[in-house]
Amino acid sequence: MSSKPSVGEIKDLSGGEALAQSLISHGVDTVFGIPGIQLDPLYDAFYAERNRIRMVHTRHEQGAAFMAMGYAQASDRTGVFAVVPGPGLLNAMAAVSTAVAANLPVLGLTGQIPSYQIGQGLGMAHELRDQLAMSRGVVGWAERADHPSEVPALIDDAFSFMNSGRKKPAVFEMAPDKYATRAPVGALAASAPIDGPPLDHAKVKAIADRLASAARPAIFVGSGVFDAAPQLRAIAERLNAPVVESPSGRGAIPGDHPLSFNILDGQAIWEDIDVVLVVGTRFISPAMAWGREAEVDVLRIDVDPLQISRPRAAKVSLVASAASGLQAVLDALPSATPNRDEYLARCASARQEMLKKLHAIGPIPGFADAIRKVVPRDGIVVTDVTQLGYYVRFAMPAYAPRTVLAPGYQATLGYAMPAALGAKVACPDKKVVAIAGDGGFMFTVQELATAVHHKIPVVTIVVDNASYGNVKTIQAQSYGARHIGVELTNPDFVAMARSYGMPAEQANTPEELERILTSMLAADGPGLICVPMGEVPSIWDLVKRPPSQGAAS
Repeated sequence: MSSKPSVGEIKDLSGGEALAQSLISHGVDTVFGIPGIQLDPLYDAFYAERNRIRMVHTRHEQGAAFMAMGYAQASDRTGVFAVVPGPGLLNAMAAVSTAVAANLPVLGLTGQIPSYQIGQGLGMAHELRDQLAMSRGVVGWAERADHPSEVPALIDDAFSFMNSGRKKPAVFEMAPDKYATRAPVGALAASAPIDGPPLDHAKVKAIADRLASAARPAIFVGSGVFDAAPQLRAIAERLNAPVVESPSGRGAIPGDHPLSFNILDGQAIWEDIDVVLVVGTRFISPAMAWGREAEVDVLRIDVDPLQISRPRAAKVSLVASAASGLQAVLDALPSATPNRDEYLARCASARQEMLKKLHAIGPIPGFADAIRKVVPRDGIVVTDVTQLGYYVRFAMPAYAPRTVLAPGYQATLGYAMPAALGAKVACPDKKVVAIAGDGGFMFTVQELATAVHHKIPVVTIVVDNASYGNVKTIQAQSYGARHIGVELTNPDFVAMARSYGMPAEQANTPEELERILTSMLAADGPGLICVPMGEVPSIWDLVKRPPSQGAAS
């Protein structure tokens, strides 16, 4: 716990008031959530601060947590949700685990059973055997405040944890009687995130020297490089080296920059690369599925001292933020830019060949192109686990960081629409579109009501193939089309959305999607577009990745 002394006036506050004021001191302006009996004193404190904290109440706890995640993902600010303990928090934990996968600062606030009943197994409403242990199985920081005076220091610790190094979520709990207890509480100034270790200049020089001597270098990046986009572009242009973005790192360098390559392009040029600088990405697929481990010198910059050695050690590993590490390497490189015309021409040719293969994936590229034409360069597209969503993540051009959002390695169904609502709340001046399949959309469909109630102008595109399409494809390809548990009976999505009070239309062609999406985004209100689609070729046929099912014994 923080040992910082109190600053300013000591006030008589309830635990809920202390929490609300601590959130405000850390820049929180929005809380997503659902009230309930163990949170009554906290929500009363939110009411008192309603001019400083916006409460966006949702229709399900998972939706609230996904909205907090989308808020953090789009803005790089901490997203906050507040839900009741027990089943409420359990419902939210699917989204919290997704925030872990996407490296996002998301703070979950919850209650408890009355403090004098915790651990007795009495069978009280919303009681769990050990709620903190459950939370700690997902996040690295989960704590309980047992007195109002503890709240400022614990919240400061939580924000320091979430925003230092690799960003990550946290969970705070407090019993309802402690939320209601009044006591003298001293405010704390918000602590700055903890910096990484001092730069190891010998490793900086080693990375710069190896890059300078490389014949065919490349840079592979993930979302950990977003705060260093200027340094990334500068070093790529100094080296004249392609930048390969992971699906979570889209937009790190503008998609129309000649050095910008998506991960499928990266596969195509991998055989030609002799040195790779890896920054802010787990690098799992290249390291575990692409081969040539002994032939490519891997140089890594990562703020996480554990992740930097996974899945295997690099030739040189520099523990540093992307911004400080890349700037130091840039400063250590020779000022002359090498001529790599022949190498870059081969890379560009490989990119064009991959584009031809992508354009053969049935109608999906046409629908993705329609979305790209309509959504502004700084607009945000949030993708669920669906074939069109995966195409967008892998292949649709992205022009700025935090503009193509996805659920990270968790691949959590139901993420897209509520996360898009959170992204729009965080970035009200940007156009926001969600893409979901019919299966995943129905996981969080009730948040259409949240969009209408709070007037959050997100347009949701639902691809309707009446199935869990990814699973159905796997069953067709690997199990002789022995389909089980994949066929779906869907509602009329257009009629359903209209019943919520929003415009909705069906788009049967890319041209219709482009026209309808243009109109709905201009209307600046929530809307839904249903895109019927039959079976299509799978983008996964083009993707080299470690097997999710493990090797057969």
